[in-house]
Formats: sequence, C-alpha cells, structure tokens
Amino acid sequence: MSRDKVTRLRQLLSEATPTIAEPSNRPEAHTEAWRRFQHFESYQVPAPLEADSRAIAIREITRIAGWYGWTAEIQRVLDQEDALFLASLSQNALNRLHSRMRDLEDCVQQGLGAPDAPPAM
Repeated sequence: MSRDKVTRLRQLLSEATPTIAEPSNRPEAHTEAWRRFQHFESYQVPAPLEADSRAIAIREITRIAGWYGWTAEIQRVLDQEDALFLASLSQNALNRLHSRMRDLEDCVQQGLGAPDAPPAM
C-alpha cells in the first residue's frame, strides 16, 4: 500500500515539475553545452548579505520581532524617531532598539516579564 502512495507521489511530482527537454539530434558539443547551462541555472549563489554591524542589528531586530510577534515594538520606535524604515533610524536609536529587542528576548527565554511591565502580584 505505501509503495503505491510513493509511486503516485513521484508521478505527481514529475507531472508538476516543469522540465526543460534536452534538445535532440544535436551534435555532442551542443548537448554538453546544454547540460552545463542547466547546471548553471540550477545552482545560483544566493545574493550576499551586508555584513556591517548596522545590517546585522537590523536583521536581528527583524528576526526577534518576527519570531515573537513584536512588530508593534518596532513601529513604536519608528514613530518616536519619526522614521519610516529601520534603515533610516539614527545609529543611537538603532542601538537602543536592538538592545531592547535582545532584552525582551532574554526575558522571554528566562520566563520573566517584560522589563517595563508592572511587577507581578
């Protein structure tokens, strides 16, 4: 029973995946060039990421906000600083937001409340 499902899944995947037919009746050099082209197209290197401290901080802020659903915290800082994007924040504001997001993440990881939340009763 499971072999039938695997066979059917393979069939569905092969039907759903567009394939580029290899040209036929071509000289050997054309066939080799076609194979190399397909290899080149299938293995593109991803675009390099910026590696400066500002870009790393922005990526970490975005990762933390996305993971915990804290995009409102980013919006609060953007509104305070009258900025439209994280990249347009001043270095001091970006550092404060980065530190705040890391503190909030540490609080969650340790099972504590937010640092500015009222104390628990």
